[in-house]
Amino acid sequence: MTVRLRIDLAYVGTEFHGWQVQPGLRTVQGELARGAGRLLGREVLPVGAGRTDTGVHARGQVAHLDVAGAAEAERLVRALAGTMPPDLAVTGVRQVSPDFNARLSATSRRYSYHLLLGRDLFRPHCWQLDGDLDRTAMDRAAADLVGAHDFTSFCKAASLKDDGNVCRVDVCRFDWPADSAILSAVLHVRANRFLHHMVRNLVGTLVEIGRGRRPADDVPAIFAACARSRAGGMAPPQGLVLEEVQYPGRLLDPAWREPAAPGARSPEGESP
Repeated sequence: MTVRLRIDLAYVGTEFHGWQVQPGLRTVQGELARGAGRLLGREVLPVGAGRTDTGVHARGQVAHLDVAGAAEAERLVRALAGTMPPDLAVTGVRQVSPDFNARLSATSRRYSYHLLLGRDLFRPHCWQLDGDLDRTAMDRAAADLVGAHDFTSFCKAASLKDDGNVCRVDVCRFDWPADSAILSAVLHVRANRFLHHMVRNLVGTLVEIGRGRRPADDVPAIFAACARSRAGGMAPPQGLVLEEVQYPGRLLDPAWREPAAPGARSPEGESP
């Protein structure tokens, strides 16, 4: 009997060419597939919740993988973490519903983006900026990003989705620490889905607003334009972290099955 496993992951993305397997390049999906395949004695390809880009990090990435029964599942639960390289950690392996899909079942994803105003050689996983930022203007613009909007202007043009580019952003806010010699800030963004490069383009635009290169009330006009050229430049990848992916609780129960549609018949020809 096939068993579906949820695999929770954390990684430092600096030395990875993103999530997705690419010939000749080191990727998170490739390392995970290699470790699982070594334990199972065959090739496998885990499905991830999102395709993080080159240099992007994760504390809460999720993947799923189907295995052949309880024995294989137990093998991965016990030993998968030990097959990972130092910059990739398996933080959990558990059986879930066969209807669970790491990508398609997600109800929301949460990212953080880390800014540093000043220079610190020992804090490489952030965007280090020079000059001052207008916190009030950035907070106002971040608040305008909350809600259901067409994010075409913040999406990589080559990756516009066929089903439209409306995303529902539930949280978009900065955490500003107390005054210090080096000012750091974290932008938290949670949405039902994200477009390609969306968070990095949001951050790039907010930083331009913070530097006074755009007005604080520019976001509605950027939405209305539906043109990538209307928004700000793209922030670099090293400050971005995938923090969490949320799923319906029922899909985390191994015994749960999607109810059959009325009148549907089982594969054996009998009503379920």
